[in-house]
Amino acid sequence: MRLAKILAPLSMATDMSAGNPPGTSVAASVIAVRIGRRMGLSEADLSSLYYTGFLRFIGCTSTSSETAQIALGDELTGYLALTRADPADPDSVRAELEAIFAPDRPLEERRELIEMCVGMGPELMALGQPHCRQAVALARRLPVPEDVMPALARLECRWDDQHPIHPPGPEVMKQSLLVEFAAVAELHRRAGGLVSMVEVAKARRGGQFDPLAVDIFLEDPRGITQGLEQGGEWDAFLREEPAPHVLTNAGGMREVAKAFADFTDLKSVWFTGHSRQVAGLAFQGAVDCLDDEAECQAIFDSGLLHDIGRNAVPNGIWDKCEALNPIEQAQADSATFHTEQVLRTTEFFATLCDTACSVNERADGSGTHRRTRLSHGGPALLAAANLFQELTHDQPTRGALSSGEAAEMLLAEVHAGRLPRRETRHVLDAAGETREAQKVWPDGITNREAEVLRQVSLGKANKEIARILGVSPKTVDNHLQNLYPKIGADSRTAAALYAMEMGLFDF
Repeated sequence: MRLAKILAPLSMATDMSAGNPPGTSVAASVIAVRIGRRMGLSEADLSSLYYTGFLRFIGCTSTSSETAQIALGDELTGYLALTRADPADPDSVRAELEAIFAPDRPLEERRELIEMCVGMGPELMALGQPHCRQAVALARRLPVPEDVMPALARLECRWDDQHPIHPPGPEVMKQSLLVEFAAVAELHRRAGGLVSMVEVAKARRGGQFDPLAVDIFLEDPRGITQGLEQGGEWDAFLREEPAPHVLTNAGGMREVAKAFADFTDLKSVWFTGHSRQVAGLAFQGAVDCLDDEAECQAIFDSGLLHDIGRNAVPNGIWDKCEALNPIEQAQADSATFHTEQVLRTTEFFATLCDTACSVNERADGSGTHRRTRLSHGGPALLAAANLFQELTHDQPTRGALSSGEAAEMLLAEVHAGRLPRRETRHVLDAAGETREAQKVWPDGITNREAEVLRQVSLGKANKEIARILGVSPKTVDNHLQNLYPKIGADSRTAAALYAMEMGLFDF
């Protein structure tokens, strides 16, 4: 299977997580590769440039909750504005934020927040570091060229010496500089057409952007962007892949699905581990319920990807600790619509779409988003598994129910005609048969460090962890200082990603 056809559709989810129009990343990849070819880069360098381009935003979920807290609940327009801006230029930051950020909020509240961002200066650029770390951690699990990882480690790099962390232009990989120019220029093309794209290239030449990349672009802007109009970026993207095309197999496709499940679940502490847990529970139910091994595997993959559309919804919705109003609820319900958008883009995931998008459907037609009648088999198994996992885990507006309480609620849904009986019973049987085995933790983690890691992965602060475990906050901090070097983490997000990658906990 051609890797680009598997990964590129999922990059729509990374676009969504950054507030970008779907297709931005693949179009930016095309622009970067076309400029790189005119620079005379080798096919190997072009290949790493190609994959770096459409994985550019795969780290954006690392700070979604925190950014939403200071962005009036809407991190998506904040991300988009700051990506379009030159973060070293206060006037550029102010103009981009004023153009699109939080237009429905009171004027003074909005103005104060914009001026706070403008006043951050270099600190604003340094905020991208968690994005770099998550991007590298996820990309490392994908069958992409090795040079993609060091290029992603320098996201938001600049040609000049104005970035507080990354070195100046000549010391940065060409791939990183080209991707940054292409991503920003493409966002300006989508906002104001080719004229806006040319203007921003000229204005930031030799500052944010590599002068050589800008000069090559300005020699033929129409040729560089040819075929990207009116949704043509997908075909252009596939045509521009450097030779030889990177191929993978079913195992590689599964690793891609797992990586994007974790990418989605890092968007909010309320999602931690959810996609993997739903996939596992639905698969266990399927093994007992169905005779077709291929169908069972497809149900597992559908479970991994069922929430990928959540990236299109601001964290102000997902993290809200009060009941959603009707407009907010409609936004939340649209997540499966966005999942459908992503999965139907390629034949490799289109077969999973109906099952993945059925998690909120019900047998009587009362669910969302399509309001179809939930069918038996895979869709019913996934819907039951999803509901069970949601009920047995903390949510912003309530605490977790016990397994027994959750089972009663699922049976009530069966009796009301909203969940099919057979599939629900198999999911409940699978959940009831799960036993906690004696854990042998990897990387020398102690039992107490594992308890701390679990709570960190669930978004708990040190004081809260101390209260839960009956120790002092200082003891928790000591455990973290010992734990982080063992697992190669330098942040709470990295620790959560490690825990999900290793499958350490039943979150």
